[in-house]
Amino acid sequence: MMSPLKKVSSAQITEGMYIYKIGGKWVDHPFWKLSFLVTDSKTLRTMRALGDREIWIDTSKGLDVESTPHEPSATSENAEVSAVVREPALPHTTFGLEVLQAEAVRERAKGVVKTLFRDARMGKALNVAAASNIVEELSDAIMRNSAAMLSVVRLKKKGDYTYLHSVAVAALMMALGRCLGFDGGALTDLGIAGLLHDIGKVGISDTILNKPGRLSPLEMTSVRLHPQTGWDILRGISNSYPVALDVCLHHHEKVDGSGYPDKLAGDAISRAARMGAICDVYDAITSDRPYKKGWQPVEAIRRMAEWQDGHFDREIFHTFVKMIGIYPTGTLVRLQSDRLAVVLTQGQSSTLMPTVRAFRSLPSNQDIEPVVLDLEDQSDSIVGIEDPAGMDLDMPTLLRA
Repeated sequence: MMSPLKKVSSAQITEGMYIYKIGGKWVDHPFWKLSFLVTDSKTLRTMRALGDREIWIDTSKGLDVESTPHEPSATSENAEVSAVVREPALPHTTFGLEVLQAEAVRERAKGVVKTLFRDARMGKALNVAAASNIVEELSDAIMRNSAAMLSVVRLKKKGDYTYLHSVAVAALMMALGRCLGFDGGALTDLGIAGLLHDIGKVGISDTILNKPGRLSPLEMTSVRLHPQTGWDILRGISNSYPVALDVCLHHHEKVDGSGYPDKLAGDAISRAARMGAICDVYDAITSDRPYKKGWQPVEAIRRMAEWQDGHFDREIFHTFVKMIGIYPTGTLVRLQSDRLAVVLTQGQSSTLMPTVRAFRSLPSNQDIEPVVLDLEDQSDSIVGIEDPAGMDLDMPTLLRA
């Protein structure tokens, strides 16, 4: 199946084309959205002024080069250009391009969260409009390819955990919400709730947040105040964002009533807060922290399954597991063919048979020409999970390829 993505020149852009990606950093061009439809002459003029910048269009969502009324005349030179445009040598797979775009959204979202946390520390009013805008971008990215978005928010650099954890929980809550039938404004509410759920951590000292050892009882008390602190910060916007207020206060409640701050149980915890609890725990235990290395997603799901009866809503948790998959995107696996592969997307009929990219022969430990395998259509299968630690692997690059 031919990819709907095409690399074009700025001169070939016309109204009706869907811009999938503009090359370079997003801060270097005037468009705040990463993907958009060209619908007016002003946008068209701005696009054409980009010069020789790399531009990709998505022909499944907008006009193609060949189908536009402004196609260049068929001179031999133009024919050669058109041939190149029709069959571009993609620098990445379609999934790789989605990962690149998801990474750009993640970085923008991290910047927004940093600003929100800074303003909260200084006692300033929060710019919730900025939060709404970035949630829209996250939602668009999840609609395009949720596996790509959820894989990049899980990968965090040291020092970015607090901010990227908020971004990850927002993305997870919206993806989970889609699986549970949420749409429109309800999805936006979930995203904003995820983005703001830990805003109360501005009241916890960095010494405690970054402590490598076990917290003292007094330090633990300080940490357990953050839902109430966050609620106090957000209550000024409660009329517009009641879901955010609720999730902020109650994402540490447990269905057996042993959580905090209010020891709510069962249906006394809102559905959104029960979703938030699952997303918050999953991202926390799969992330490297000062006091422990994050678990691999497969191990995290196994542990959470052991806790589900007391901690989580069983129905929502099972939907979450189906969404994440038995082998979540980004998992390093060993194939029956003795090749090392990374999981890209979940299988359509079975979570045991995802699509993977094989890139290394294990008997020789030599890299091979990468090949994408849909295990539902292959005799090959997954026989084990590998830990990338110590393998000198760049997991983000493997996903982008």
